[in-house]
Amino acid sequence: MHDARAGSHLGCGATCEMAVRGLPSADADLAQVLRLVQDVVPDFRGELCDAPSMSDENEALRVATALTRYWRHAHPEAGAHYAALRCWGLAIWQPVYLAVIAAHAAPAVPHLSGLMQPVVAGVPKGFRLPAHAPLTGDLQLRMRTAAQEIRIYCDRMRAVLLPKVGLHRMAADRLQAECVLGALLLVGRHDMTLRAEELIAHGQAWLAMLDLVGSCDFFAYRARDGTGRLALDRQVCCHHFRRHDGEKCSTCPKLPLDTRIGLLQAQPA
Repeated sequence: MHDARAGSHLGCGATCEMAVRGLPSADADLAQVLRLVQDVVPDFRGELCDAPSMSDENEALRVATALTRYWRHAHPEAGAHYAALRCWGLAIWQPVYLAVIAAHAAPAVPHLSGLMQPVVAGVPKGFRLPAHAPLTGDLQLRMRTAAQEIRIYCDRMRAVLLPKVGLHRMAADRLQAECVLGALLLVGRHDMTLRAEELIAHGQAWLAMLDLVGSCDFFAYRARDGTGRLALDRQVCCHHFRRHDGEKCSTCPKLPLDTRIGLLQAQPA
């Protein structure tokens, strides 16, 4: 029913392995959350750690500096918009995926304060999360909590990236919305009991809570085998095609919808 591959175009499409290290029994709830997120995204790496050695603001500045230092020079032919969106997508995809997927696939949602992302060669390589008690509750409460965590994290990261790469506010909103809905597509692929209508409703709820309504959406199409699927109806181009080794993504908003559907249908199941 769902096509998680439609989110693979994102700067937040980089993948990494997840490892949950030995933890005191008091942190078992948070360790369970990470394991359940890993069930949805096997190629995801996170570990619990002691209290961070720097403030959230300084951590955001460290990540933003490492990303912009690399991507400002990595593909100059792709232009400033590519570098800005690449930095933004890479900076936020792990926290966004963690929060959204935990809200749907786990009984509790972690706080993102203190989350640290080691950056290697311009790419965040997993994350470290201080041990704490995640917030439990029903799905609606978990979604509201996760949305607030995402909002705080992304606002902080945006504030430090903006002066470094001239990040356009509307483009940043749209890429953030793509990350949210891309994570939700993975939830739908993992939980096949979720109907497309439910997934769409969840997506609209997430975007409303984040003040991102209209920044991204889903569209439905039929795979080659006739199965109904959902893909991201993106509203911003990542400019990957401007790289010397790049091309337009299968869900590029610059392509007509029929072309996007044809590219998705051509992908292996």
